[in-house]
Amino acid sequence: MKNYFFKCDISGIQSFIFNVPSDGAARELKNRSIYVQKDVSEKCRDAFEDYFGKDKSKTLYIGGGNFYLKIKTEKTEKEMSDFIANLTEGYKSQDIFPYIDFVENKGQSISTLFDDVNKKIQKAKLRRPLSYETLDAKQPPVPDRDINTIKDINGQVPKDANKKMLDFDEIVKQSEGDKKLAALKLDVDNLGALFRDRDEEDYKTLSNELTKFFDTELSGLIKAGAMEQHIYTVFSGGDDCFLIGCWDKIFDLAIAMRSKFREFQERLKKKIKSLPDKEITFSAGIVVVHPKYPMIRLTEEVEEALGASKRAERKNSVTVFGKTLSWEDFETSQKVCDQLFKLIRKRDEPKNLITRIKSSDIGLDALQRNASDGKIYLPKVWRLKYYLRNVKKQNEDEIKNLFDEYAKAIMDTFMKRQTRNPDLYPVAARWAELLLKEKETQ
Repeated sequence: MKNYFFKCDISGIQSFIFNVPSDGAARELKNRSIYVQKDVSEKCRDAFEDYFGKDKSKTLYIGGGNFYLKIKTEKTEKEMSDFIANLTEGYKSQDIFPYIDFVENKGQSISTLFDDVNKKIQKAKLRRPLSYETLDAKQPPVPDRDINTIKDINGQVPKDANKKMLDFDEIVKQSEGDKKLAALKLDVDNLGALFRDRDEEDYKTLSNELTKFFDTELSGLIKAGAMEQHIYTVFSGGDDCFLIGCWDKIFDLAIAMRSKFREFQERLKKKIKSLPDKEITFSAGIVVVHPKYPMIRLTEEVEEALGASKRAERKNSVTVFGKTLSWEDFETSQKVCDQLFKLIRKRDEPKNLITRIKSSDIGLDALQRNASDGKIYLPKVWRLKYYLRNVKKQNEDEIKNLFDEYAKAIMDTFMKRQTRNPDLYPVAARWAELLLKEKETQ
């Protein structure tokens, strides 16, 4: 009897889930997300248990469209390959496809097995078997389900008094200020390195704790923030999540998740003594759109935003409004947004205070771009004081300090001093602008 290490990697999830019409998108997205988990991922995993026997099949990780199994069997590799071919046969003509492969476990470390099976999966993706003449993949029939009856899945969706799922055009009406949706895609940084060189128990602990965070604890944060009617979970589990909801609540939840993740890390350190001293982090992308925005385009844009965060020097970042900020700067941006909101809404400053920050001609945003190119026009920085001449007397010191801090951030960037990112100010201005949107103009 030999030991084997299997991986299933489901390809095409993103295009499958999000290629839906904008009308009625919320329900269809959830149906498709459940289909991926229940009818593809878990169905494939259950087929392994049926074929090899539950006592011979051990799940090490399942989530995010992947699962890893340890299997002890007397079956030949030819028999196992035939089993995989039969299991995946029904998906050949579909957009979504489970790639499955295995390596023999001869006592290698979990990390080595992980790397070896991933290499085989990547090769398998280059030679996907096709059973149809054209390259036009088909969508499988997706059942319309009652998510209230499905266990073991994050079914967080806003509902009305009759427990009917709200669609996005209904959810968005609850947004503060501008009636916009936001999508949040979040992913743990350097996951491969985190799992590398661990024994099996550590691997299982990491997997279980990550699943707990992106399922139970995320749901708890949504409830604690009274966001059940505002946030829609497309999928969440493994090491990532995709959320859509009222734009303002998505921003608030992103910050709350970052704080909660610090608690997760401290808990993990107590359970796994060999964790590196380096902080475990995650990166995110946020995109704000009209509720009728095409879902497939939305997911492309939020993936692009997440990619920008992942490409940042230290990752551990969030990209929003086209700007990539550290989480600390994003939290500071929220405070500056609150400051701008109060100055305009409660202390009678005109809205052109925001326009000055955003202006591509005279604003600091343009100056920051010049600074990043190694150029800066010092007179232009100080000329901003001229544009503050019409602010109200009682607000003058506060606004002057705000612009001085922004100008200092630009100068520090130019001098390559690592302080706060000046991009947080245009982000704050855009954030405040959305909050200040008048109801009668929507």
